[in-house]
Amino acid sequence: MSLLTSGQIEKLRGVIDRDGKFLPAADADKQEAMNERLGNQDGLTQIVYSTGSTNAEALDANAVPEGVTVLVEYAEGNAGNVYIGDSDTQQSALTAVGQGREMAVSDTSYIYVRTPTSGDRVVVTFEGGA
Repeated sequence: MSLLTSGQIEKLRGVIDRDGKFLPAADADKQEAMNERLGNQDGLTQIVYSTGSTNAEALDANAVPEGVTVLVEYAEGNAGNVYIGDSDTQQSALTAVGQGREMAVSDTSYIYVRTPTSGDRVVVTFEGGA
């Protein structure tokens, strides 16, 4: 049920979500934080990471802004496939130049890379400054 009014609301106690639960209304701080996550970022970070072995390696640590995803792409000139994943398993195969995967992580060091040839590379890109 909707209520149309032309009056002024000075204080809103809460709202009812789609499941019918009563929740407190978002205050100005919460609204600003949501806008920052949804808005455009100031800058772009792009890193080329080169593997030092054929074992799984964590990407170098770079904080990722809230609400931003990290793109990891296969780099030109690699000798073979690149496998990405977490510290336990790297099963997502990148097999061609420009092929990539997006991950929503708070830091790039949560992403692990494994290559059959030491020195193969990935290109890591995300919005916002490093």
